[in-house]
Amino acid sequence: MDILNQAMFYLLGLFKNVLGSYGWAIIALTVAFRLIVWPLNTKQTLEMQKMQQLQPKIKALQERYKDEPQKMQEQMMVFYKENKFNPFGGCLPMLIQLPVFIGLYGMLVSPDFLAASGNTPFLFLENLSRPLNSHSGKSLDGTFNITEKDHFVTAHHIDVDLVNGQRITYKITDPQKVLSIQPMPLIPGDPLSVSLDSDKLGETGFSDAFIEGKVAKASVVVVNDSTKEVESVVFTPKPLKTAAVADPNTHAVALMSEIPTVMGKSHFHMGLLYLVVAYALLTVLYQMVMSKATPASEASGPQAQMMKLMPLMFVGFLVFLPIPSGVVLYLVVTMLLMFVQTAWINANHSSNKPDPNAKPGQQVVDVKPA
Repeated sequence: MDILNQAMFYLLGLFKNVLGSYGWAIIALTVAFRLIVWPLNTKQTLEMQKMQQLQPKIKALQERYKDEPQKMQEQMMVFYKENKFNPFGGCLPMLIQLPVFIGLYGMLVSPDFLAASGNTPFLFLENLSRPLNSHSGKSLDGTFNITEKDHFVTAHHIDVDLVNGQRITYKITDPQKVLSIQPMPLIPGDPLSVSLDSDKLGETGFSDAFIEGKVAKASVVVVNDSTKEVESVVFTPKPLKTAAVADPNTHAVALMSEIPTVMGKSHFHMGLLYLVVAYALLTVLYQMVMSKATPASEASGPQAQMMKLMPLMFVGFLVFLPIPSGVVLYLVVTMLLMFVQTAWINANHSSNKPDPNAKPGQQVVDVKPA
């Protein structure tokens, strides 16, 4: 998973260097990916449309042999063969694309991307890291807007400055476990006392340098995982009393920092709402072009009704989950391209269109009872 995220982040950086904006980079990367998988998506769409055309006959076969499961399976295989249809043909392209989708999404919500995109606005968006409705403050202003239930993670890399002036970048293997934060529960308005556990970084070299007193400071990006607000935090070695030391006058040393906080007040990201509405409308349009291959008898069935509710369900996810604007931008561009591709398929693959005057099932090869 981490390898996929890093690969996508690298590609996004290449587009950003050319286009000058992470917003345009997301759009360009999404378009490039959809063009690469265009043949796979075409195959998947055609298989889905053919499945819709065959559905009445499939139901008829299932009803005919409902008391003979084995016979039903045999007749179904004959039916698929006669109609040159693979019921799993639409799944394979989706499975091939899934790792790329996961990598893109994981990269867009990663602390590394949130830190890189920062507070830069894009078109009507305040920034690419802010979700629709949250108590997030301004990223990279040195202060976290928090509530008592917030949770914090780090980016995947930490910059360490040694006392000799050398800077080394180490990888953080588990960003969820590196930070120790006090007080708990959090008190908005009071500073967070944050310590960095060198043993959980997964880097022996860093731990050794820290123990030997060679570390002057360490800088790492910290993300409020509840709001996606980002701050760059500098940790310095500070004395820390510990019960593990026998001599009460002896102090261990920890990497610590204090981060100012303010009470997080919820506010609405109006620009992102426009994207959410655009995504819902594009989903409806996409379903309309997909439904052109659906027989009339299936247009009002349970499956069709469920598909009509999907836009509302997705909008609910986008409204109530802290999904950053960059992710929603990616979803909108993806849905737009899916709509365009499906409309193109309908216009250029007329053999897959059902005859509106034909009865359900007339356009497929029937299978006579054995």
